[in-house]
Amino acid sequence: MQPVSSLLPSYGFSASQMDPEANIAAWREATSTFFDVDELAGGEVAPFHADVLSYALGPVLLGSARASGQRFRRTAETIARSGVDHIILQLYVTGGYHGVAGPHPIQVEAGDLCVLDLAQTLETRATPFEAITLVVPRPMFDARLPQVEDLHGLVLPHDGALAPLLARHLSALFEFAPRMSVDECQAAIDGTIALIAACLRGELERRAADRSVTADASLLLIRQYIEAQLASPELSADTVASHFGLSRASLYRLFAPLGGIADYIRSRRLHRAFFDLAATGSRTVRISEVARRWQLGTDAHFTRLFKTAYGITPRAAREAATLGLRHPPVRGQDDVASPISRWMRRIAAPRTGE
Repeated sequence: MQPVSSLLPSYGFSASQMDPEANIAAWREATSTFFDVDELAGGEVAPFHADVLSYALGPVLLGSARASGQRFRRTAETIARSGVDHIILQLYVTGGYHGVAGPHPIQVEAGDLCVLDLAQTLETRATPFEAITLVVPRPMFDARLPQVEDLHGLVLPHDGALAPLLARHLSALFEFAPRMSVDECQAAIDGTIALIAACLRGELERRAADRSVTADASLLLIRQYIEAQLASPELSADTVASHFGLSRASLYRLFAPLGGIADYIRSRRLHRAFFDLAATGSRTVRISEVARRWQLGTDAHFTRLFKTAYGITPRAAREAATLGLRHPPVRGQDDVASPISRWMRRIAAPRTGE
Protein backbone atom coordinates (compact mmCIF):
# COMPACT_ATOMS: atom_id res chain seq x y z
CA MET A 1 0.00 0.00 0.00
CA GLN A 2 2.14 2.83 -1.34
CA PRO A 3 1.20 6.49 -1.64
CA VAL A 4 -0.74 7.28 -4.81
CA SER A 5 1.20 9.05 -7.57
CA SER A 6 0.36 12.77 -7.41
CA LEU A 7 1.94 16.21 -7.43
CA LEU A 8 0.53 16.61 -3.90
CA PRO A 9 1.07 14.26 -0.94
CA SER A 10 -1.51 11.49 -1.30
CA TYR A 11 -2.43 8.18 0.28
CA GLY A 12 -4.92 5.42 -0.34
CA PHE A 13 -5.77 1.77 0.06
CA SER A 14 -8.35 -0.53 -1.55
CA ALA A 15 -10.29 -3.45 -0.12
CA SER A 16 -9.75 -5.34 -3.38
CA GLN A 17 -6.01 -5.44 -2.68
CA MET A 18 -6.22 -6.62 0.94
CA ASP A 19 -7.61 -9.50 2.94
CA PRO A 20 -10.58 -8.57 5.21
CA GLU A 21 -8.54 -8.52 8.42
CA ALA A 22 -5.90 -6.20 6.93
CA ASN A 23 -8.64 -4.00 5.46
CA ILE A 24 -10.29 -3.59 8.87
CA ALA A 25 -6.93 -2.75 10.47
CA ALA A 26 -6.18 -0.20 7.76
CA TRP A 27 -9.59 1.43 8.19
CA ARG A 28 -9.24 1.65 11.98
CA GLU A 29 -5.85 3.29 11.62
CA ALA A 30 -7.06 5.72 8.94
CA THR A 31 -10.05 6.85 11.02
CA SER A 32 -8.50 6.73 14.51
CA THR A 33 -7.52 10.40 14.48
CA PHE A 34 -11.18 11.30 13.92
CA PHE A 35 -13.38 8.59 15.42
CA ASP A 36 -13.56 5.34 17.30
CA VAL A 37 -15.34 2.81 15.07
CA ASP A 38 -17.09 -0.46 15.90
CA GLU A 39 -20.03 -2.63 14.84
CA LEU A 40 -18.29 -2.91 11.46
CA ALA A 41 -20.69 -4.27 8.82
CA GLY A 42 -23.02 -5.29 11.64
CA GLY A 43 -26.10 -7.03 10.23
CA GLU A 44 -24.76 -6.96 6.67
CA VAL A 45 -24.38 -10.09 4.55
CA ALA A 46 -21.04 -9.16 2.97
CA PRO A 47 -17.85 -8.81 5.05
CA PHE A 48 -16.55 -5.38 5.97
CA HIS A 49 -14.75 -3.45 3.24
CA ALA A 50 -13.32 0.06 2.94
CA ASP A 51 -11.50 2.07 0.26
CA VAL A 52 -9.70 5.34 1.03
CA LEU A 53 -7.95 7.95 -1.09
CA SER A 54 -6.68 11.18 0.52
CA TYR A 55 -4.71 14.25 -0.52
CA ALA A 56 -2.87 16.78 1.64
CA LEU A 57 -3.82 20.10 0.06
CA GLY A 58 -1.64 22.54 1.92
CA PRO A 59 -3.41 23.36 5.19
CA VAL A 60 -6.38 21.04 4.59
CA LEU A 61 -6.96 17.33 4.07
CA LEU A 62 -9.28 16.10 1.31
CA GLY A 63 -10.35 12.48 1.11
CA SER A 64 -12.84 10.07 -0.40
CA ALA A 65 -13.95 6.89 1.34
CA ARG A 66 -16.31 4.01 0.68
CA ALA A 67 -17.08 1.64 3.52
CA SER A 68 -19.56 -0.79 5.02
CA GLY A 69 -21.97 0.32 7.73
CA GLN A 70 -20.59 0.98 11.22
CA ARG A 71 -20.85 3.06 14.37
CA PHE A 72 -18.74 6.23 14.72
CA ARG A 73 -17.98 7.72 18.14
CA ARG A 74 -16.00 10.73 19.30
CA THR A 75 -15.94 11.00 23.09
CA ALA A 76 -14.05 13.42 25.33
CA GLU A 77 -11.39 10.72 25.67
CA THR A 78 -11.18 10.38 21.87
CA ILE A 79 -10.79 14.15 21.52
CA ALA A 80 -7.96 14.20 24.08
CA ARG A 81 -6.26 11.15 22.60
CA SER A 82 -6.31 12.49 19.05
CA GLY A 83 -5.19 15.98 20.06
CA VAL A 84 -6.63 17.59 16.92
CA ASP A 85 -9.04 20.50 16.73
CA HIS A 86 -10.50 20.86 13.25
CA ILE A 87 -13.77 21.30 11.39
CA ILE A 88 -14.90 18.48 9.09
CA LEU A 89 -17.23 18.86 6.10
CA GLN A 90 -18.63 15.63 4.70
CA LEU A 91 -20.55 15.15 1.49
CA TYR A 92 -22.43 11.85 1.56
CA VAL A 93 -22.52 10.74 -2.05
CA THR A 94 -24.38 7.56 -1.09
CA GLY A 95 -25.66 6.19 2.21
CA GLY A 96 -26.08 8.24 5.37
CA TYR A 97 -26.26 8.09 9.15
CA HIS A 98 -28.26 9.08 12.20
CA GLY A 99 -27.28 9.79 15.79
CA VAL A 100 -26.31 12.73 17.99
CA ALA A 101 -23.79 15.54 17.48
CA GLY A 102 -23.10 16.98 20.91
CA PRO A 103 -26.54 17.03 22.59
CA HIS A 104 -28.48 17.38 19.34
CA PRO A 105 -29.89 14.71 17.01
CA ILE A 106 -28.48 14.53 13.50
CA GLN A 107 -29.75 12.78 10.37
CA VAL A 108 -27.80 12.68 7.10
CA GLU A 109 -29.00 11.28 3.77
CA ALA A 110 -27.37 10.79 0.38
CA GLY A 111 -26.59 14.17 -1.17
CA ASP A 112 -26.53 16.00 2.17
CA LEU A 113 -23.50 17.93 3.36
CA CYS A 114 -22.82 17.87 7.10
CA VAL A 115 -20.41 19.81 9.31
CA LEU A 116 -18.73 18.36 12.40
CA ASP A 117 -16.57 20.06 15.03
CA LEU A 118 -13.79 17.74 16.23
CA ALA A 119 -13.72 19.58 19.57
CA GLN A 120 -17.21 18.23 20.32
CA THR A 121 -18.64 14.76 20.88
CA LEU A 122 -20.47 12.59 18.38
CA GLU A 123 -22.12 9.18 18.11
CA THR A 124 -23.70 8.01 14.85
CA ARG A 125 -24.62 4.82 13.04
CA ALA A 126 -23.95 4.78 9.31
CA THR A 127 -25.27 2.59 6.53
CA PRO A 128 -22.84 1.54 3.76
CA PHE A 129 -21.67 4.83 2.29
CA GLU A 130 -19.44 6.80 -0.02
CA ALA A 131 -18.35 10.23 1.20
CA ILE A 132 -15.99 13.07 0.34
CA THR A 133 -14.46 14.68 3.41
CA LEU A 134 -12.68 18.01 3.82
CA VAL A 135 -10.76 18.57 7.07
CA VAL A 136 -10.09 22.25 7.83
CA PRO A 137 -8.05 23.80 10.69
CA ARG A 138 -10.39 25.77 12.93
CA PRO A 139 -8.60 29.14 12.51
CA MET A 140 -9.48 29.16 8.80
CA PHE A 141 -13.17 29.42 9.78
CA ASP A 142 -12.62 31.47 12.96
CA ALA A 143 -11.53 34.36 10.77
CA ARG A 144 -14.71 34.19 8.67
CA LEU A 145 -17.59 33.01 10.89
CA PRO A 146 -18.92 34.44 14.16
CA GLN A 147 -19.89 31.15 15.87
CA VAL A 148 -17.79 28.28 14.60
CA GLU A 149 -18.85 26.03 17.49
CA ASP A 150 -22.46 26.27 16.27
CA LEU A 151 -21.50 24.45 13.08
CA HIS A 152 -21.37 21.08 14.87
CA GLY A 153 -24.14 18.90 13.48
CA LEU A 154 -25.24 21.42 10.84
CA VAL A 155 -26.68 19.66 7.77
CA LEU A 156 -27.22 21.28 4.37
CA PRO A 157 -29.97 19.16 2.76
CA HIS A 158 -29.62 17.64 -0.70
CA ASP A 159 -32.89 19.22 -1.85
CA GLY A 160 -31.67 22.76 -1.16
CA ALA A 161 -29.36 24.88 -3.31
CA LEU A 162 -26.23 25.00 -1.15
CA ALA A 163 -25.51 21.28 -0.74
CA PRO A 164 -25.57 20.53 -4.51
CA LEU A 165 -23.43 23.63 -5.17
CA LEU A 166 -20.79 22.59 -2.64
CA ALA A 167 -21.08 18.95 -3.73
CA ARG A 168 -20.06 19.83 -7.29
CA HIS A 169 -17.23 22.01 -6.03
CA LEU A 170 -15.81 19.35 -3.66
CA SER A 171 -16.16 16.65 -6.32
CA ALA A 172 -14.27 18.81 -8.82
CA LEU A 173 -11.62 19.64 -6.23
CA PHE A 174 -11.09 15.95 -5.55
CA GLU A 175 -11.01 15.13 -9.27
CA PHE A 176 -8.35 17.72 -10.08
CA ALA A 177 -6.26 17.32 -6.91
CA PRO A 178 -3.83 14.80 -8.49
CA ARG A 179 -2.94 17.35 -11.19
CA MET A 180 -2.53 20.42 -9.01
CA SER A 181 0.78 22.13 -8.37
CA VAL A 182 1.42 23.56 -4.91
CA ASP A 183 0.59 27.10 -6.12
CA GLU A 184 -2.62 25.93 -7.82
CA CYS A 185 -3.56 24.04 -4.67
CA GLN A 186 -3.19 27.15 -2.49
CA ALA A 187 -5.37 29.23 -4.82
CA ALA A 188 -8.01 26.48 -4.98
CA ILE A 189 -8.10 26.05 -1.20
CA ASP A 190 -8.38 29.81 -0.55
CA GLY A 191 -11.37 29.96 -2.90
CA THR A 192 -12.89 26.78 -1.47
CA ILE A 193 -12.78 28.00 2.14
CA ALA A 194 -14.22 31.38 1.14
CA LEU A 195 -17.09 29.69 -0.72
CA ILE A 196 -17.83 27.25 2.11
CA ALA A 197 -17.70 29.99 4.74
CA ALA A 198 -20.12 32.13 2.73
CA CYS A 199 -22.58 29.25 2.43
CA LEU A 200 -22.29 28.32 6.11
CA ARG A 201 -22.60 31.93 7.22
CA GLY A 202 -25.88 32.20 5.34
CA GLU A 203 -27.18 29.06 7.02
CA LEU A 204 -26.13 30.24 10.48
CA GLU A 205 -27.82 33.59 9.88
CA ARG A 206 -30.97 31.87 8.65
CA ARG A 207 -31.08 29.84 11.86
CA ALA A 208 -30.67 32.97 13.94
CA ALA A 209 -32.92 35.28 11.93
CA ASP A 210 -33.63 37.45 14.94
CA ARG A 211 -30.04 38.71 14.87
CA SER A 212 -28.97 41.32 12.33
CA VAL A 213 -26.03 41.15 9.92
CA THR A 214 -24.52 44.11 11.77
CA ALA A 215 -24.70 42.21 15.04
CA ASP A 216 -23.02 39.22 13.36
CA ALA A 217 -20.20 41.44 12.12
CA SER A 218 -19.72 42.99 15.56
CA LEU A 219 -19.82 39.59 17.20
CA LEU A 220 -17.17 38.24 14.83
CA LEU A 221 -14.78 41.10 15.66
CA ILE A 222 -15.40 40.76 19.39
CA ARG A 223 -14.86 36.99 19.27
CA GLN A 224 -11.57 37.49 17.44
CA TYR A 225 -10.48 40.01 20.09
CA ILE A 226 -11.45 37.66 22.93
CA GLU A 227 -9.61 34.76 21.30
CA ALA A 228 -6.43 36.83 21.16
CA GLN A 229 -6.79 37.90 24.81
CA LEU A 230 -7.75 34.60 26.46
CA ALA A 231 -4.46 34.29 28.37
CA SER A 232 -4.71 37.83 29.75
CA PRO A 233 -5.84 38.22 33.37
CA GLU A 234 -7.32 41.58 32.33
CA LEU A 235 -9.89 40.04 29.98
CA SER A 236 -13.44 40.65 31.24
CA ALA A 237 -16.81 41.94 30.13
CA ASP A 238 -15.74 45.43 31.19
CA THR A 239 -12.50 45.44 29.19
CA VAL A 240 -14.27 44.07 26.10
CA ALA A 241 -17.04 46.68 26.35
CA SER A 242 -14.47 49.44 26.80
CA HIS A 243 -12.34 48.26 23.86
CA PHE A 244 -15.32 48.28 21.48
CA GLY A 245 -17.05 51.34 22.92
CA LEU A 246 -20.14 49.36 23.94
CA SER A 247 -22.29 49.61 27.01
CA ARG A 248 -22.37 46.54 29.24
CA ALA A 249 -26.05 46.08 28.39
CA SER A 250 -25.33 46.06 24.64
CA LEU A 251 -22.48 43.58 25.09
CA TYR A 252 -24.65 41.29 27.20
CA ARG A 253 -27.44 41.37 24.60
CA LEU A 254 -24.95 40.50 21.86
CA PHE A 255 -23.70 37.44 23.77
CA ALA A 256 -27.07 36.35 25.18
CA PRO A 257 -27.54 33.70 22.43
CA LEU A 258 -24.14 32.23 23.45
CA GLY A 259 -25.08 31.94 27.13
CA GLY A 260 -23.57 35.26 28.17
CA ILE A 261 -20.12 36.78 27.73
CA ALA A 262 -18.68 35.41 31.00
CA ASP A 263 -19.68 31.86 30.09
CA TYR A 264 -18.38 32.36 26.57
CA ILE A 265 -14.94 33.51 27.77
CA ARG A 266 -14.79 30.64 30.26
CA SER A 267 -15.75 28.06 27.60
CA ARG A 268 -13.08 29.35 25.20
CA ARG A 269 -10.44 29.22 27.95
CA LEU A 270 -11.47 25.66 28.78
CA HIS A 271 -11.25 24.80 25.10
CA ARG A 272 -7.66 26.06 24.96
CA ALA A 273 -6.82 24.25 28.20
CA PHE A 274 -8.26 21.00 26.87
CA PHE A 275 -6.06 21.05 23.79
CA ASP A 276 -3.03 22.16 25.81
CA LEU A 277 -3.44 19.00 27.87
CA ALA A 278 -3.76 16.94 24.69
CA ALA A 279 -0.80 18.59 22.95
CA THR A 280 2.22 16.43 22.19
CA GLY A 281 4.74 18.91 23.58
CA SER A 282 3.01 19.59 26.91
CA ARG A 283 3.62 16.32 28.78
CA THR A 284 5.99 17.98 31.26
CA VAL A 285 3.73 21.00 31.87
CA ARG A 286 1.86 20.73 35.16
CA ILE A 287 -1.93 20.80 35.09
CA SER A 288 -1.88 23.72 37.52
CA GLU A 289 0.28 25.65 35.03
CA VAL A 290 -2.31 25.06 32.28
CA ALA A 291 -5.00 26.39 34.63
CA ARG A 292 -2.95 29.51 35.37
CA ARG A 293 -2.09 30.04 31.69
CA TRP A 294 -5.77 30.30 30.80
CA GLN A 295 -6.89 32.14 33.97
CA LEU A 296 -9.02 29.24 35.23
CA GLY A 297 -8.37 29.52 38.96
CA THR A 298 -7.08 27.00 41.47
CA ASP A 299 -6.50 23.35 40.66
CA ALA A 300 -9.74 22.35 42.38
CA HIS A 301 -11.76 25.05 40.63
CA PHE A 302 -10.23 24.20 37.26
CA THR A 303 -10.98 20.50 37.76
CA ARG A 304 -14.64 21.23 38.58
CA LEU A 305 -15.06 23.49 35.54
CA PHE A 306 -13.27 21.05 33.26
CA LYS A 307 -15.27 18.01 34.38
CA THR A 308 -18.54 19.92 34.03
CA ALA A 309 -17.60 20.91 30.47
CA TYR A 310 -16.10 17.64 29.23
CA GLY A 311 -17.23 14.88 31.55
CA ILE A 312 -13.66 13.91 32.49
CA THR A 313 -10.98 15.44 34.72
CA PRO A 314 -7.94 17.30 33.37
CA ARG A 315 -5.77 14.38 34.51
CA ALA A 316 -7.96 11.90 32.61
CA ALA A 317 -7.74 14.05 29.48
CA ARG A 318 -3.94 14.07 29.70
CA GLU A 319 -3.83 10.32 30.31
CA ALA A 320 -6.05 9.74 27.27
CA ALA A 321 -3.72 11.87 25.14
CA THR A 322 -0.69 10.00 26.49
CA LEU A 323 -2.38 6.70 25.70
CA GLY A 324 -2.89 7.88 22.13
CA LEU A 325 0.84 8.58 21.79
CA ARG A 326 1.76 5.21 23.27
CA HIS A 327 -0.78 3.25 21.25
CA PRO A 328 1.29 0.85 19.12
CA PRO A 329 0.58 0.63 15.41
CA VAL A 330 -1.25 -2.44 14.20
CA ARG A 331 1.26 -5.07 13.09
CA GLY A 332 2.01 -4.74 9.42
CA GLN A 333 0.07 -1.46 9.13
CA ASP A 334 2.72 1.14 10.04
CA ASP A 335 2.52 2.70 6.57
CA VAL A 336 -1.26 3.03 6.85
CA ALA A 337 -1.20 4.78 10.19
CA SER A 338 1.50 7.35 9.62
CA PRO A 339 0.41 9.58 6.69
CA ILE A 340 -3.01 10.70 7.93
CA SER A 341 -1.81 11.07 11.52
CA ARG A 342 1.18 13.14 10.43
CA TRP A 343 -0.95 15.31 8.14
CA MET A 344 -3.52 15.96 10.84
CA ARG A 345 -0.96 17.04 13.40
CA ARG A 346 0.88 19.14 10.84
CA ILE A 347 -2.26 21.21 10.20
CA ALA A 348 -3.33 21.28 13.86
CA ALA A 349 -4.47 24.58 15.32
CA PRO A 350 -2.09 26.46 17.65
CA ARG A 351 -2.27 25.19 21.24
CA THR A 352 -1.35 28.34 23.11
CA GLY A 353 -2.01 32.05 22.99
CA GLU A 354 1.57 32.87 22.09
